[in-house]
Amino acid sequence: MLVVERITPPEIGTGHAVKVSVSLPQDLVDEVRARVGPREFSAYVAEAVEQRLRLQMLGEIVDDYVAKHGPISAEVAQEVDAEWRAALGR
Repeated sequence: MLVVERITPPEIGTGHAVKVSVSLPQDLVDEVRARVGPREFSAYVAEAVEQRLRLQMLGEIVDDYVAKHGPISAEVAQEVDAEWRAALGR
C-alpha cells in the first residue's frame, strides 16, 4: 500500500485577470469560438492553461516521490488508479 503525505495544491487561477496577447492557430480559435462563443473565450483558455499547470505540478510531485523512494511499482500504480477512478465515480 502506498502511503504519502497529503499535499495542499497551490492556489492558481484565483487572481485578478490581466490582459495578455497570445498567438494561436486559426483552427484552434475557430473551434473554441464555436464551442463557447466570443464572450467566454478567455475563460476557456484560462481553464486550459490552469489544467496544464496542474498536470505539470502533479508530474513534479511524482518525480519528487520517485527521486526519494524509487520507482512506483505496478501494484501501487494499479492501487492508485483504482482509488482515482473511485474518487471520480467510475
